[in-house]
Amino acid sequence: MAESAKQKAGKQWRPSPQDQGRGTLHKPPKFLLFSGFDSESVRQKLGTPQYSYHFVLTGYLPALQQLGEVVQVQNPETEVDALYDECQARGQTCLFLCFAPPHLVPITLRCPTIPVIAWEFSNIPTEMWGEDPRADWRNVFRHCGRAITLSRHTATLVRAAMGPDFPVFAIPTATYNGFAPLFSPTPRPLPPREISFRGLLFDSAAEPSLRHVLPWPPEAPPPPAPPPPPPPISGMRARLSRTLYYGEQWYQEVARDALPGWSKSALRLGGRAARRLYRTILPRPPAPPPPAPPPEPAHKIQLSGIIYASVFSPEDGRKNWHDLLTGFLWAFRGEPGATLVLKMPRGAWESMQQHFSHAISRFAPFACRVVLIYGFLDDTEYAGLVRATDFYVNASNGEGLCIPLMEFLSAGKPAIAPCHTAMADYVTPRAAFIPHASLEHNVWPFDPRDLFRTMRYRLNWASLEAAYRESFHAALDGDGTYQRMSHAAHDTLRDYASIAKIRALLAKALRLEAQTPVQERAE
Repeated sequence: MAESAKQKAGKQWRPSPQDQGRGTLHKPPKFLLFSGFDSESVRQKLGTPQYSYHFVLTGYLPALQQLGEVVQVQNPETEVDALYDECQARGQTCLFLCFAPPHLVPITLRCPTIPVIAWEFSNIPTEMWGEDPRADWRNVFRHCGRAITLSRHTATLVRAAMGPDFPVFAIPTATYNGFAPLFSPTPRPLPPREISFRGLLFDSAAEPSLRHVLPWPPEAPPPPAPPPPPPPISGMRARLSRTLYYGEQWYQEVARDALPGWSKSALRLGGRAARRLYRTILPRPPAPPPPAPPPEPAHKIQLSGIIYASVFSPEDGRKNWHDLLTGFLWAFRGEPGATLVLKMPRGAWESMQQHFSHAISRFAPFACRVVLIYGFLDDTEYAGLVRATDFYVNASNGEGLCIPLMEFLSAGKPAIAPCHTAMADYVTPRAAFIPHASLEHNVWPFDPRDLFRTMRYRLNWASLEAAYRESFHAALDGDGTYQRMSHAAHDTLRDYASIAKIRALLAKALRLEAQTPVQERAE
């Protein structure tokens, strides 16, 4: 009889009786982790596909370090099995946790592999295209024998595809402990606050054109400046190179067809010899090192009133930034005490700022304020943004987890957010104003066929706009509603995403319940 996935997984990962006899259970296991990014590369690649898996890995680290030894690998194909063999020789448990969508998880390794995945659509890919069997995620799950998902939504989808007995565990990241110290449920509005960062800034309050109706017809843009003339030729090498270039062009276009065959061969050999001699006598000078990029400009921004904030990559279409922005502008077009701060990757300025400017200008004139931050915020700067914020806003079509929303909730910041996909695990009416949403057809994001095979959520814009207005009044009414929501947000994330909670869930998923945490062993 064929073994079930649960039986196979149990036999694959539980220590053998021989290992137990050698005392393996008393050795901390080794966890090999991979996400495709590190702390340096992720700063340059914010907003690219799968970049958020780095932050998922980082969120798992505190709990995993309490359960065993952690090693982050850069190349699974060359590093994982070598480390696994060393552990086997010592009688030590070794597991590879791959933080990536299943179609990017290696399935040729000897080391037991556990995919850690986020997913926000209505079903998982169960079809093949191309020649890679991993396009059908079921093949990866069958090979690995189990999986960890970041939400109950995704775990339900995996069981629907793999069968109810497939071992899949819903475990979010441990975001609570890092942001709980920022919890301060004081009445609103707060005094003016200041945030600082390095990057690029758009502030509607500093744009005089947005204070009145834009002129019509719009003024024609100035004609583009003519291109600069080419630099003059200087130096013997440059002059000789230009002479050889034009000589070859003249030969190719004018003289070659008129010459006999033997002379063409002689000229070809002579030209090659002349080129070698030229490169020997006048070698190309080494290229100067590229100039260091100028430091990003530093900014300090004063914020007042009720502050709404969101952190996302606008090039990710799932984030639905247009509804988030226009709902705010329409709700508060006559309210100078409302400010929206959108924090985005630095690279989005070139590709997206013109779209934001166009959307914002269509509401002019308006009294509220919109601040767009393009840059990487270090821990201190990010904490400053969290402290300054009154409400976090999410208007996405689906979330695999949404770490920023969890961070702000952990700090006691109520939210405006839908209650679907991963957010259904921790967004409640006690801590959030919840816009309505309904399903619509969509495609799997990496399916090259671009076929409608899945669904996502479409936000109801009117309910989002109403949530903005309702939250604003709740913050200023003075009846304690804001403080109650702040406490509820903080308490919900403490129960959902603390290090102790995640450690217990990981111990169960990795079959380490009987082991004492490393910190306690050390004590």
